Amino acid sequence: MSFWQFHGVPDGAVALRLGHDASSRTQLTYGELAALADALMGSLGARPAKRLGVVRCTHSPESIAAYLGALRCGDAVMLLGDQMAEPLWQAILDAHQPDWVHHAGHVELPAAYSACAGQPRLWRREPDLTAAPIHPDLAVLLSTSGTTGSPKMVRLSARNIDSNAESIVSYLGIEADDRAVTTLPFNYSYGMSVLNSHLRAGASLVLTDASLLTREFWSAFSLHQVTSLAGVPYTYQMLHRLDPRKLDLSSLRMLTQAGGHLAQRWVDYFRELSAELGLRFVVMYGQTEAAPRMSHVPFDQLALKPGSIGVAIPGGAFSLSDEGQLIYEGPNVMMGYALQRADLALGDELRGRLATGDLARIDEDGFVFLQGRMKRFVKVHGNRISLDDIEQRLEQVLQVPVAVAGSDERIRVHISAGGSLDVAKAEMTGTYRLHPSTFVLQSMDALPLLPTGKKDYGSLST
Repeated sequence: MSFWQFHGVPDGAVALRLGHDASSRTQLTYGELAALADALMGSLGARPAKRLGVVRCTHSPESIAAYLGALRCGDAVMLLGDQMAEPLWQAILDAHQPDWVHHAGHVELPAAYSACAGQPRLWRREPDLTAAPIHPDLAVLLSTSGTTGSPKMVRLSARNIDSNAESIVSYLGIEADDRAVTTLPFNYSYGMSVLNSHLRAGASLVLTDASLLTREFWSAFSLHQVTSLAGVPYTYQMLHRLDPRKLDLSSLRMLTQAGGHLAQRWVDYFRELSAELGLRFVVMYGQTEAAPRMSHVPFDQLALKPGSIGVAIPGGAFSLSDEGQLIYEGPNVMMGYALQRADLALGDELRGRLATGDLARIDEDGFVFLQGRMKRFVKVHGNRISLDDIEQRLEQVLQVPVAVAGSDERIRVHISAGGSLDVAKAEMTGTYRLHPSTFVLQSMDALPLLPTGKKDYGSLST
């Protein structure tokens, strides 16, 4: 049975835990969460055909229930951030035309949508009976560009997300008494995998919006006796700043890291800390296109295989193309991409085989070592960013040629003469919600070109 059916989990087991102190502590059992999920979908009325829903995700029982409700009733659901810039939100509405939207408030919707009776956060529109049917296997849509919300979506089947959750439970050894804290939004594939895998194990999630650097976060951590903490590289940099040895981590059993390359000195630091405190520190690799986990480094191999992203997860396998590109095969590989509503009718185009876009080598023990990127994506604070998306947007706004290059945690924007650096900065911080420390703007008389007339990204310093 799929993780969203809660098969074998007692109705009275706790699924969600909330509150930062004893007076605000509340919890939701699996039975209550199932009832809430089914009630939300029931308020949409009759389901003449498979629908597309959108959940503007927050760390709330209602958001999680809307996500699970869509899976339980067989709808496809798109997971998006709650703080998305309005132009990108409107572009997604125009491109994908969702049948229903669940949000926490202050979201602009066309007049065709109306609130469902008794559910002020749930809005629906009349179904378009002339639209192409949604493929029966499609379950989840995630943006290819992390929290920036590109209209280009990864199409994931129910099998994709369920098999990945099962693999994660297996190699991490997640058990029913585990409690993970929400350090990551679940519209981000890593955050979604934490939610899915813990539900699969009948474990529980501690819901908080508080930053790792706040007293509120650590109050919730202690109150609910958190056993598992997941983070991107930035998370571990913040955790180091706090000095973990001064924190009460007595309930903690495991640290997991993904969402980009963590410098070896930080890997070594948290490996040594974990050994000292009796924890497991697991470094992982994945992509949204693989729902998202593809590899992990067993804790006892971290010191022996420095710099490796590990071995394939259970059910998966790695190989190399003739060009040295890392190829992953497994049941969690996406069906394909979607740019518009009509694409939701498409079936499985990849057949379980994903060209990752990363150059790599594989040693004699099957451990993978990345050696560079082939695609124009970078990761900033764990969020996957399309350099092409940013470039196209800036060229549209500035009306001059733009070249965007970069590496993880650093984006460099080259703007032809006549383009406003102030306007470009406003787009980067407003539309894409990137901190000024993560990008550099540079004005140029003219962009360097290859003999073919294409932009010469190789000559641009990153």
